[in-house]
Amino acid sequence: MVDSVQFPDEHDITAEWLATALGVFGAQLTETRVSIGTGQVGENVRFSIKSDHPNLPTSVVGKFPSLDETSRQTAVATDAYVKEIGFYRDLQHTVKARTPRIHFLAEDLANNRFLLLMEDINDAVQGDQLAGCSVDQARLAVDQLVGLHAPHWGSTQLADLAWMRPRTPERGVELSGLYAAVFEGFATRYRARLSAAVIELGRQFGALIPRWFGAGQTPITLVHGDYRLDNMLFGSGGDAPPLTIVDWQTTAIGHGPADLAYFLGAGLLTADRRDSEESLISRYVDGLQGAGVAVDRDVIGHDYAVGSASGYLMAVIASQIVAQTERGDEMFCVMAERHAQQMVDRDLLALF
Repeated sequence: MVDSVQFPDEHDITAEWLATALGVFGAQLTETRVSIGTGQVGENVRFSIKSDHPNLPTSVVGKFPSLDETSRQTAVATDAYVKEIGFYRDLQHTVKARTPRIHFLAEDLANNRFLLLMEDINDAVQGDQLAGCSVDQARLAVDQLVGLHAPHWGSTQLADLAWMRPRTPERGVELSGLYAAVFEGFATRYRARLSAAVIELGRQFGALIPRWFGAGQTPITLVHGDYRLDNMLFGSGGDAPPLTIVDWQTTAIGHGPADLAYFLGAGLLTADRRDSEESLISRYVDGLQGAGVAVDRDVIGHDYAVGSASGYLMAVIASQIVAQTERGDEMFCVMAERHAQQMVDRDLLALF
């Protein structure tokens, strides 16, 4: 942990501090900054750097706590900042998924402060949760998911991390209570935007959450928890990797197929998902087996069906505990609609 006086807040970042943080002491440079991304509980700022020093990148990205008080308090209550710092500090080097390299990490979580200075993925385009993605892009996302899940498949050591909450039945009860507390607010806010059938499905699902939470059959692994297009950077040329995964504030112990269902359910338009879903599930299974993980296709399919509700649950809860924005409202409605159809297509309620 770095003492709080040793790293600045967003508005106090200077060119001189950047040079020191990047390990180039005494360098002369100038910087410009611009806010980027669509994050709900964090602020991302791109710092463009002008310097003749050969060891300095032309830009870096700084991540800071949200400037919105509601979103910041939500992040604190859900340990979002603790999880992201924990992932980059303790787990990033253990997975094969492509993530941004970290130049500098500092935390003062007792005072809800942190700073991540990350690699800027130049020549990349952020995914758009509203527009959806192509099947080719979905294949890239499935392959990266294998790189995340395979190294920790069946791990008994993740729960040893002090910041990682174990997956217990009590967690399911807590989740059920939270969902029940916010669902009517969700239904009221979006009644004019969502169909009665979509809202009713969410109400029926709410009664099943304690059993749903414990219904996974695959061994536990490290999961992203919010594996969706807005948290993905697709390479568009140059030296950019094909896909980089960001925003690790929901890192958790869970069942891998839930991440897969979460992504495919809302990342693909419904017609594309229906056409390619089985082949993409098979790609995930083949990838795990190729990485040395013994898996059963039917068990993966079962947990995928269970995971089809995870995006709907996220839409309900997140929409009620972060700052409300126009894009956020549309995103949560799109997630609820697409995942509701996925739940119906996978016959989720019949499992219970």
